[in-house]
Amino acid sequence: MMGPIGGRCPPAPVVFLLLALVVAACAPEPPATEPVARGRQLYRAMGCANCHEPNLFGQRLGPPLDHAGTLAANRRPGLSAEEYLRQSILDPGAYVVPGYQDSMPRDLGRDLSPTDLDALVAYLLSLK
Repeated sequence: MMGPIGGRCPPAPVVFLLLALVVAACAPEPPATEPVARGRQLYRAMGCANCHEPNLFGQRLGPPLDHAGTLAANRRPGLSAEEYLRQSILDPGAYVVPGYQDSMPRDLGRDLSPTDLDALVAYLLSLK
């Protein structure tokens, strides 16, 4: 429990309010229903940023995804941006971006429901 502040203990409602705010901030975010928002949640929850965003040393293991929707359109001739992103999730070794290693998890696509896969692709396509 909190100790005295300025020689006085805070009133119980203040303590309760502070505890409620802490609990609310720690509660998991409910699943989004809109595909791009749900895809953003999946991107964060699955730890995609761990490899696709720079670490403390400015390095990344996988290619940047901040413009995935634009770059994916030209990554592989004959594939649309959506097809390329979907293939990259379901079969990560099918095409490895030059300068990066084939280190994407192989079971990634198996762990996603069709709806979640669509949402993740929609989110990546929104990154222009």
